[in-house]
Amino acid sequence: MIQRGLVLLALVAFTSFGAVAAPTIHVDSATYTTKADSNSVVAHTFQLSNAGDSPLTIGSVTASCGCTATTLNKTELAPGESVGLEAKVNTTGFSGTVQKTVTVHTNDPATPSLVLRMTLELPAAAPAPAASTPASPTPVAASATPAVSGKTTESTP
Repeated sequence: MIQRGLVLLALVAFTSFGAVAAPTIHVDSATYTTKADSNSVVAHTFQLSNAGDSPLTIGSVTASCGCTATTLNKTELAPGESVGLEAKVNTTGFSGTVQKTVTVHTNDPATPSLVLRMTLELPAAAPAPAASTPASPTPVAASATPAVSGKTTESTP
């Protein structure tokens, strides 16, 4: 009976105090929305931090397309430490609402992949020029002698 009580007490203590230390990635805001001009570069810095109680490792950062570049100066964060992740989107060739994502891959067991989203409101594309209408067709002049297909006619006097 005493042995059972000790096992139960150990189990309660183990689960109450969180026996496993883990990193926890936190971001100030996972979304960024702005208005921008076409043919420009839009930059935003996402603030990442480790809210856990063991070191956070950022294994990689991937962008959704080649128009998006990222800069991260540090990949190991101690508990409580923060770092800025700069994302730049080149808007050349885009119009209207554009969404791009950046995915941060970490050793956080609860959030191994954190998706950050940038939404850009760009000017609408200019309407395509109307197809040009050709000028009125040029009338074909009537021939003075009618064409006869493949036959020769002779007149007799």
